Amino acid sequence: MLEEVIFGKLVMPGELIRLIIAFVGTGVAAYYDLFNKKNVPNEFLYAFLVLALLVNIIFYQQDLFWFSLAVAVFFSAVGYVFYRVGQLGGADVFVLASVMLLLPVHPSFVGMPFNMPFVFSVFIFSGVLFALYVMGWFGWRLSQEPEVKPNLLYGLMFIPYLLFAYVYVNSFIFSPVYFAFISALLFATIFFLMFRESLNMLLAEELPLAQIQPEDVLAMEIMNKDLIERYKIQRVVTASELERLKRTKVTDLWVYTKLPPFLPFILVGMVLSLLFARSLILI
Repeated sequence: MLEEVIFGKLVMPGELIRLIIAFVGTGVAAYYDLFNKKNVPNEFLYAFLVLALLVNIIFYQQDLFWFSLAVAVFFSAVGYVFYRVGQLGGADVFVLASVMLLLPVHPSFVGMPFNMPFVFSVFIFSGVLFALYVMGWFGWRLSQEPEVKPNLLYGLMFIPYLLFAYVYVNSFIFSPVYFAFISALLFATIFFLMFRESLNMLLAEELPLAQIQPEDVLAMEIMNKDLIERYKIQRVVTASELERLKRTKVTDLWVYTKLPPFLPFILVGMVLSLLFARSLILI
């Protein structure tokens, strides 16, 4: 089955309808992410996921159906791990799972030489865009702070990067697209490590327990470690966890209230995947 889906001449049935639903659903979720304080209604997320599954049933194609389920389950499981450690929002996981069900492979007009999962391209483009945004926007914000002190030790990571760049540029598998993407992701990683403490303070604020909502991500790097251990505080706040903490002596917690929304980057990554996914293939 896997070989037939990836290397076969397979066209998604109901391709146009799948595309429309995927982009409309992701667009609505991105709107809420931007203009509703990153709060995407659960009812919408459930409806989007159920609709994606129904579309797969209506336009049933045996190999593609099971392939889309497998891809969605696998990446949702990975996404859930990232959600539990505060690196990905719960809404992001739902939206990505819905997109994987609707568009398990690239649409036929993209002209891919084989059926690489559509979500691979989306992850690459959205991840690089997010990395550039983090360096640009937060670099400017940090430049306005007079007491920012970078940890220059992490600047030594540029040495292995220069070695990698020399070897890769002169190799027979060199691709300027991959080189640019890898460079952007590595630069963003070095930027984050160098300014980690300042970024944590920039993105977080201390809130009374009454103002904290389920799904909030706690800035445990800033919080008192004894407090975390004593009350077994988790990084991502759940409704039950919040009720439990209200019965303790905890009054305030540091929360990442200024984390940038990620769903708009997923939406733009989907657009770029339709236009430039072929550039990711080394031919």
